[in-house]
Amino acid sequence: MEALILAQEAAAGLTDKAFALLGGGLSIGLAAGGGAIGIGILWSKGIEGIGRQPEAQGTLQGLMFLGFALAEAQVLYAFVFTVLLLFVLG
Repeated sequence: MEALILAQEAAAGLTDKAFALLGGGLSIGLAAGGGAIGIGILWSKGIEGIGRQPEAQGTLQGLMFLGFALAEAQVLYAFVFTVLLLFVLG
């Protein structure tokens, strides 16, 4: 019974600002980690493809840079969302 009372008191302290801070940190953290993993895989496979078929370097490089830009855009969208959560909504 005492644990239930403690849980209710802790839940009463969570405000919209606290949830905005948690959501902001979580969103940018997951986005940055996912973007980094995606870019790492993208570049490793691109370099591997160029190593296997050097004559396709021009095509592969263009696709690699396009994929890099799209992965970075996803991180920037998460950054904007985090700023909105922290400073506008929070």
